[in-house]
Amino acid sequence: MAVSPKRILIYRLGSLGDTVMALPAFHKIRQAYPDADITLLTNSPVANKAAPLASILGQGYFFDRVLAYPVGTRSPAVLLGLVKQIRELKIDTVVYLAGVRILKTLAKTKLTVFRDWLFFKAAGVKNTIGFPSVLPDFELSVDNHTGDLEWEAKRLARRVRVLGDIALDDDTYWDLKFSSEEIKTAGEKLAPLAAGLPFIAASTGTKSHVNDWEEHNWLNLLKQLSPLLPGWQLVMIGGPDEFDEGTKCMEAWGGAGLNLCGQTSPRVSGIVLKLAKVFIGHDSGPMHLAAAVGTPCAAIFSARHFPRQWYPRGNFNKIIYHKTDCAGCGLDVCVVQQKKCILSVTTDEVIAAVMDILGRVKSNNSNIQ
Repeated sequence: MAVSPKRILIYRLGSLGDTVMALPAFHKIRQAYPDADITLLTNSPVANKAAPLASILGQGYFFDRVLAYPVGTRSPAVLLGLVKQIRELKIDTVVYLAGVRILKTLAKTKLTVFRDWLFFKAAGVKNTIGFPSVLPDFELSVDNHTGDLEWEAKRLARRVRVLGDIALDDDTYWDLKFSSEEIKTAGEKLAPLAAGLPFIAASTGTKSHVNDWEEHNWLNLLKQLSPLLPGWQLVMIGGPDEFDEGTKCMEAWGGAGLNLCGQTSPRVSGIVLKLAKVFIGHDSGPMHLAAAVGTPCAAIFSARHFPRQWYPRGNFNKIIYHKTDCAGCGLDVCVVQQKKCILSVTTDEVIAAVMDILGRVKSNNSNIQ
C-alpha cells in the first residue's frame, strides 16, 4: 500500500516584502517534502494596498491551497471554524514562519507564541517545525558576522534548519518559478519600449508614511538623472493608486519609458524588474522583489528599523541609510521628528548610488550604451 504524502501547513503572514524574505524557507520546505500536499495559512486579504502572499508565490509549486487567517480576530466561532478546516485537511506538520511580534516583555512574547502552538495542537497537528526555541527567535538579535541586526531571511532559514541548510547566496533559493504565460505577459507589457535600449525601473510606493521619500525628491531625482543617461528608458511599477505619481515621474524623466503602475501583477512586475539594469525605490516590497530576481537596488531607507534586518538580498545593492538618534523607532507614521532620517537623504546620494551600480553593470555587459 502506497504511503500517503505528508500534509503540511505553512503559517506565514505578510505581503510582498515579507514573502520574498521567506522565499528560501519556502523552497527548502518543498525540497524536503517534494510530494507533500501543502496548505498555506496566511492573512487574506491583506490590509491596506499590499498584495497577498499567495499572489506573489504563484500557483502550483510552493503550495496547493490557501486558508485565510483572520488576523486580530477574537471570535471563538471564527477560530473554531479554522481549527475545523485544518482538522478536515488532516494536517500532520506545521511549519511556523511567523515573524514573531515583539511585545513589551519577553514573557508576553513567549506567551503569544505558545498560544499559536496550542492552536495548532487543538487542530490535531502532531509535528511542528520552526517554532521559536532560543532567545534570538523571540528578540531581535545582533548577527556576529555583521554587527547589525540579524537579516530576516537568515533568521527564517535558521528556524527551519532541521530541514537542511539553506545557502542564502544561491540564486535557486530565490527563484519565483515564473510561468511561460507570465513571461509572455511581461513581454507584451514592455513591447512599447525601444528594442535594444536599456531601462531602469523605479517605484515610489511604500506602505509606511515614514518610508516615503516624498514626491518632490523623486521628481527632482528623475529630472537630474535623465540627462546623465541619454538613450535610457524608465519603467515605473507599483499599485493602481501610484499611477498618477508615476505619470509625474515620467514627465520629470522627460525621456522614453512606461508607467506600468497598476498594470501588472506582482509576479509580472518581478519579470519586468528582472530585465531592468537597476531598481530605484524605498524599503518596500518592490525593492525586495527586484533583489530576488537579481536586479541591483539603489534603496532609500528610513531608520525605522536598525540596519540590515530588512535589507534586500544580494551583494551589489547600494543602501542609503542615515542612522539618526531616533533610529529603531518602529513607527509607521513619524510626526515628532518629521521623518528626519529619510528626508535627510539627498538627491545627489541617490544619483551616485545609481551611477555606481550602472558602472559595475556596464563593466560586465559591453552591450550597454
